[in-house]
Amino acid sequence: MSPRRSPRSYAVPVVLAATLAVTAACASPNAFGPSGPAVVRVAASTPTTGTATGDVDSVTWYGDYRPVVSLDPLKLSDYPEETVIPNLCEPLFRAAPDYTLSPGLATAYTVVDPLHVDLTIRTGVKFSDGKPMTADDVVFSLNRNLDPQVASNYSYLFTRVKSITATGTHTVRIDFTEPDTTFKTALGVLAGAVVEKTFTQQAGQDFGSPQTGVRCTGPFTLGSYDGTSKLVLNSNENYWDPAHRAHAKTFTFVFPTDPSALATGLSSGAIDGGFDIPGGLIAQLSSASNGKLYLGQEGSTPINVDIVLAKAGGTLGDPRVRQALSMALDRKAIGEKLFQGAADALYKPTGPGFWGQHAGDYSPAYQSYEKPTDVAGAKKLVQAAGAGGKSFSFGYPTGDPQSVQLATVLKQTAESIGLAANIVGLPSQQYGALFNDPSARKPYDAFLTKSYIELPEPLLMDKFYGAPEGAGNFSGYADKTVTDNLDQATLTADPAARAKLVLTAEAQLAKDLPLIPVVQPRAVVFLNSRLTGATLTFSYTTTAWAAAIGGN
Repeated sequence: MSPRRSPRSYAVPVVLAATLAVTAACASPNAFGPSGPAVVRVAASTPTTGTATGDVDSVTWYGDYRPVVSLDPLKLSDYPEETVIPNLCEPLFRAAPDYTLSPGLATAYTVVDPLHVDLTIRTGVKFSDGKPMTADDVVFSLNRNLDPQVASNYSYLFTRVKSITATGTHTVRIDFTEPDTTFKTALGVLAGAVVEKTFTQQAGQDFGSPQTGVRCTGPFTLGSYDGTSKLVLNSNENYWDPAHRAHAKTFTFVFPTDPSALATGLSSGAIDGGFDIPGGLIAQLSSASNGKLYLGQEGSTPINVDIVLAKAGGTLGDPRVRQALSMALDRKAIGEKLFQGAADALYKPTGPGFWGQHAGDYSPAYQSYEKPTDVAGAKKLVQAAGAGGKSFSFGYPTGDPQSVQLATVLKQTAESIGLAANIVGLPSQQYGALFNDPSARKPYDAFLTKSYIELPEPLLMDKFYGAPEGAGNFSGYADKTVTDNLDQATLTADPAARAKLVLTAEAQLAKDLPLIPVVQPRAVVFLNSRLTGATLTFSYTTTAWAAAIGGN
């Protein structure tokens, strides 16, 4: 459940008819989302499109902005992988569309004491080849997160795990070096996916490749994958849970890199549906005659678009300059115009999409951060910092039209308050290197990022950017108030008490701004009228969502 960055890349031309005027008045109150015969604005009480009542022979789905790199649940956590893999390899606990966890491959999570947890493993579960799943398979799968040779993308969630051992045929003990009250959620994402031990060991480095695939317990099995454009899943006729069996005999994922091809595929029926529909297609698909475009409400995804510091020092090294940039951003206009109404102003790193079942603990404090754009105040702050006329360098991905436009807005914003921004467009590979290579970040003061966590939990996003060990803390930011409160929150089981600690840390983060939040995208889902059962939340990244899609 650690935050993920998405260097998505669309190789399309960007046509910016009119540059967003950052000081202009916001659009009308009804500007959020397009209107059209196919638009459904999703209410909080509507987490899915409905319940399938019939089976279908086949479904073709948008697998997101690029092909899947590996089917190994741990190798790469990004939109394409997390769209496909949960349908093959199930986590130990199931996440419902409202993000609540329920028993899955594990039937119980028992806290013996703060440093010991026992898992009860479900009996009668079989892998796709018919072999029974045992505690040894579970231990092997979870321990892969601790193996540096595997290099799990979820190792961040296992930093307090001391050991994982089988204590019986269907029982597992997890020992911790320090209490971690949020660890159960790690077992509800792909970090907790169970793979068949023998098959994985025999496959070696080929495990998860298009040729070798994976062997897991999910409602689908791998039919074929050409590694580039078409990935086919077949229903698992021997799936252990008949109540959650697949309604489609085959489920095919395609990966059109050209948005116009995606739009044509969806509107023609060649592609039945997709999550994470690009904002540039919203207006076009809102008038589709063969399906519906679903727009989530505010907070319908735990996704952020942020400006993150790339290093310490420089013009942005002064928090007053970062505060000035934040004050001057017209977030509402960005959400309404650049994101076609499918994003909301975000005033701190953990907005509504991160609260999950505990909105009541976080919402009142969040409202105090909702402040109007203040260009005049920002100018004064820049002058007070002695930064007038100084420049900073900002990187962004060239392949994403919204990122290109947002970088232009940032440049305008900086200039409007007396700063100079050198915006640098980076192709996909160079942009991706920013997240892993300090030398790649060296030329830049900041860069644009799209981050998410799979299951809502403010603590994890705050640690990602604000803790000294946080994987997104590229500037070396450290503050005792932040660190102490986040550490204490990790030890605190009661959600309300944990929220108080998190909010104290967030108040300091809001002053220091090691990252500047911009907007929080809403869920955008398209589904052909012949089908129903699609989730309308981000839960698709953690659970076997495709099994629920079938005929009306």
